Amino acid sequence: MKMIEGFEGLLRIYKELDVPWCFFVDTSFRNNIDFIRTSSYYIAESDDEFDEMDDTPNKYKPWLEYQVFQAIIDNKLEHYPDASNEDLLDAVIYYLEEDDFLD
Repeated sequence: MKMIEGFEGLLRIYKELDVPWCFFVDTSFRNNIDFIRTSSYYIAESDDEFDEMDDTPNKYKPWLEYQVFQAIIDNKLEHYPDASNEDLLDAVIYYLEEDDFLD
């Protein structure tokens, strides 16, 4: 398993993710700006590891699928190429709350 520190870390690696999996977070994670900005995110490095993480609900819970996260970020950058990391974070929060993209 690979651990990514914070939202900034996700932004550094999100284009590298090409499997149809999701990020995992700790069970205490909440979909709010402070948690999203500072939490640790976990990425499975094999099918077996993904299955094990997915089957351990007392330790990890699934968060966003990689492709959804990529789509949120790419959509925001398509409309605002100079978007800051805070703008991208706002786009993720908007998606989580509205199930829609923030253009």
